[in-house]
Amino acid sequence: MRSSASLYVSDVKLLLDTPEDVAYQMNREGVNDIDYIFYSHWHPDHTLGLRIVEKMYRFWLGTFVRGDKQLKKVKICALTKVMTDLYNVYGTFLNYYMRLGLIEKISLENATSYQIRDYSVTPFEVLGSNVISTVFLIKHGNRKVIYAPCDVKPFPQDLRLRKPDLLILGEVFPEGPLKEGITIPEDNPLRRELFSMEEALKLAKNLEAKKTVFTHIEEEWGKSYDDYKVIEGLYGRENIAFAYDGMKINL
Repeated sequence: MRSSASLYVSDVKLLLDTPEDVAYQMNREGVNDIDYIFYSHWHPDHTLGLRIVEKMYRFWLGTFVRGDKQLKKVKICALTKVMTDLYNVYGTFLNYYMRLGLIEKISLENATSYQIRDYSVTPFEVLGSNVISTVFLIKHGNRKVIYAPCDVKPFPQDLRLRKPDLLILGEVFPEGPLKEGITIPEDNPLRRELFSMEEALKLAKNLEAKKTVFTHIEEEWGKSYDDYKVIEGLYGRENIAFAYDGMKINL
């Protein structure tokens, strides 16, 4: 078992994606407040943990006994097309939390920055074959982070994505054999959706990323973390790392 991918930006209490195990992850890391949730796309492994807003900000016993109101309204942010996808799949769910006053929705425009104090978050639309997804550019001062966790082929072409201090890239598969001895054939559709190590390193080089962290590491790859440390060593000159639960990055 591996936990799903998400990212928390502590300075502005911003959570990117809510996988189903996000409550466990946040409890373990001592994260106890959220102002914003940004969604990359609608897929269940990135959205099923939305109930975190109820767990954190609705004390049901206090509501029924003392008449307590909700503690906070969390801003749910996504590209307009992604928001449409979310409502097509989870509309009843989202409307329920809106009626409770737990969330408000904010639709984002493609390639247009959204300001949160001295941070900016710019979503770039990815039109893949299976789903509309998002690459996020997060800027603070002269620091730039790209968060591209899933379904980000073909990668957006925009000069603003050049020279990030950190590229966080998902769905990169190591060379096989993978779980149960499977290798991915060169003509298999998975190769159009996922990045090989060579493709990921080429992307990082083209973007001139100072450091690259690979996330969304599938259990199906059949590799232990020790295996990934060996792979890191093989590409020592590339300044790469594989993410792990609770990974903290300071820039």
